[in-house]
Amino acid sequence: MLRAGRFRHRLLDDEFLKNQGPLAFQCLQSFLQLWRTGSLNDVEMASAYILTFAFLRRPKDFLGGVHNEILDRDKSQNAVSSEKILSVLQNSLPASLRDSKSLQRLNSSASFVEHFCSMSWRSIPLSVQQSLSAWSSGRYPLRLLTTVPTPEEVLEMQAQGLRCISMLIQENEICHFVEEGRDVLGFIVHDLIHADHFFADPVKAQAQIHFCQKLLVVEKLPEIQKMLSGDITFKGEFHYLMSDMNSVPLHLLKTLKAILLGYFKRRESAAMNTPLPPQVETEFLKLFKAILDPWCFPQAALEAAYRLNTPLYKGLADSEMLHLALSRAERNFSDESTFV
Repeated sequence: MLRAGRFRHRLLDDEFLKNQGPLAFQCLQSFLQLWRTGSLNDVEMASAYILTFAFLRRPKDFLGGVHNEILDRDKSQNAVSSEKILSVLQNSLPASLRDSKSLQRLNSSASFVEHFCSMSWRSIPLSVQQSLSAWSSGRYPLRLLTTVPTPEEVLEMQAQGLRCISMLIQENEICHFVEEGRDVLGFIVHDLIHADHFFADPVKAQAQIHFCQKLLVVEKLPEIQKMLSGDITFKGEFHYLMSDMNSVPLHLLKTLKAILLGYFKRRESAAMNTPLPPQVETEFLKLFKAILDPWCFPQAALEAAYRLNTPLYKGLADSEMLHLALSRAERNFSDESTFV
């Protein structure tokens, strides 16, 4: 199997943004026009977006070989051909790039998404092609945005079983680094990688969806809202848990408890390796109990959750108990403010 590309948050450097950013913006306009009129669907638009930047970034060798991964078949009605996308791109390019040899590999009557995703792309992991292919087949429920959603909006979507893909299209976004110092190509690649991590295993995906439903209730607690507004470190960690962390529910619960404890340690100016004062420990446990309420844990599992991240934790026994309780909570949780 060919080696999949490694992902770097920053795929486009300063020189590219300055010299090629305006050209990339111009090349995208024809695709965006087709998308807005319904001639391209969301997956085709996202794939054409990636193609534009990948080609301009490495016009001689942006495509690697055909990989051996088994991808979903494109089930789009009236799928746009690869040769059609190639023609649109070439018509937007300057003469010096229009007839680049590397582009000729896209000259095919096959579905563009299917043909493009059958090849590896330089410096971009295969999970991106896997997400695009699963999106085109309807297996991954993804939503294409042209903005960066807030962590709260991401959590709301995940609680409904959706992941968002941000495709930034404004010229100032394309020609400069955006949120967290990322470029726009790195941004959409990051979202597609996370989509694959989220949905690749249907059982784990459903477990994380249920966790997000419960976290949606937790996030609205007045105590949590106060902590979010008063501690920038807690806000960053909690937002990461809400919107950018893919894992099994037990690990997510461990993380939730850890960042909650970190808040109390910072508030009390206590070292992270020292216990909280008894009165503060009582306050912490009271809040942790309120946070756990949406899971409706039986008493034994609740006690295991209290032991989580402490020397008293009973290893495999507590892990199995909490895993079972979390699984049962997924089936039983029916808060009217969530999406089941």
